[in-house]
Amino acid sequence: MRDREWRLVYPGVDLSFGPVDAPVVHLSAPEISEPEIRTDDTDRPRQDGIAFGVDFTGSRTITFDLGVLADTEGQARTLLADLANAWRAKSIRSSSRGAMAELHVQHAGRERVIYGRPRRFAVSEEEIGEGFAAVAADFVTADDVFYGPADESGSVALVPAPSGGLTTPLTTPLTTTAKSDRSTVISVGGELSAWPVVTVYGPITTPVIEVVGKWRMTLSASIAAGDSVTVDTRPWARTVLRAGGGSLAGALTRDSVRLARAALAPGKYEIALRGIDATGTASMRIAWRPVYVSL
Repeated sequence: MRDREWRLVYPGVDLSFGPVDAPVVHLSAPEISEPEIRTDDTDRPRQDGIAFGVDFTGSRTITFDLGVLADTEGQARTLLADLANAWRAKSIRSSSRGAMAELHVQHAGRERVIYGRPRRFAVSEEEIGEGFAAVAADFVTADDVFYGPADESGSVALVPAPSGGLTTPLTTPLTTTAKSDRSTVISVGGELSAWPVVTVYGPITTPVIEVVGKWRMTLSASIAAGDSVTVDTRPWARTVLRAGGGSLAGALTRDSVRLARAALAPGKYEIALRGIDATGTASMRIAWRPVYVSL
């Protein structure tokens, strides 16, 4: 990407706009609203002042003032139709699972991603005969933060290294001990806490996903060879799904961390996978995107 370039991305669409040499340009700088603050404040009965409760941040609205530039009216109308169709985003609007688009932007060589949906799309065709149309378009964000452009991840196998980690005498099924030489250290970057997406690959029974010293999740279930289960802690997901889409949310044990409390602040963490696997081939991948407070 180039500086000041924006891209609207979702399945089937990858639309770039913004730079002065693009067919769709910024007429003015995009306006990024401040998120609304939802408060739980209450008046103090028969007293001055208020009592503060828990505050929550809402979403943002990004407003674009765009110009469609072409040599002829016909070319301008074709570009305008492409832009309007991309902004219509029917494939994600019709999703019952809350599907979203990604809005990519780059400033000073740093690329950021914003999750949300395109909304308002208003057109002025006053100068369409000269190959120009003005567009006012809104993008509503899922939250008030900004994400890195790609997932970061770490992986770990179930079986400890041959140098140790198994309790003797060995019996089947093979199980890991409390400490495994195959634990992996991950480094979470960014400026704010990141939401992990954890995928466990079978075969494994009663898998335990652990961020050592932070939290653990235990699934009271079996994952067959060739199957997997993904625990998605992101605020717009909060799901536990088999590869085929079936929910296993009810399989999380009561002592497992709540998905809403599984965010990882920037820093280093040791991750481990524990469970029962007679083959020693089970594994786990944990992925996240760095989170930033601004562009």
